[in-house]
Amino acid sequence: MVLEQKKKHFEKLLKRNISHIIQKRTKDPRIGFVTVTRIVLSDDLHNAKIFISVLGTKEEQEKSMKGLLSATKFIRSELAFGLKKYRFTPYISFHYDKELEKVHQLMSQMYRLEKEKETDKEDAE
Repeated sequence: MVLEQKKKHFEKLLKRNISHIIQKRTKDPRIGFVTVTRIVLSDDLHNAKIFISVLGTKEEQEKSMKGLLSATKFIRSELAFGLKKYRFTPYISFHYDKELEKVHQLMSQMYRLEKEKETDKEDAE
């Protein structure tokens, strides 16, 4: 229980710090409007999967991901500076957040169904 709380706390800390580094410290022009949606830490806290969402077209998303991948070492070194009081800095890897896409598709589908329902109702009157 305590370990799980510690892990959650560390995930929040990483999310805040990595978001700040991406927004304020990286200079790669390929990195667009990137949002860190969630972080999944390994049980030993030494590996972190950074899930991101990128605003824009597929091409812009791919550019941003390439920029993040090339900036990974820089981001980790900046992160280490911000986590001085910890004994280690986790290895990080970036991944698209597919869950967010699924939610967006579901919301779009619900909106479409609602519109169809309204149209059917108007046609019936």
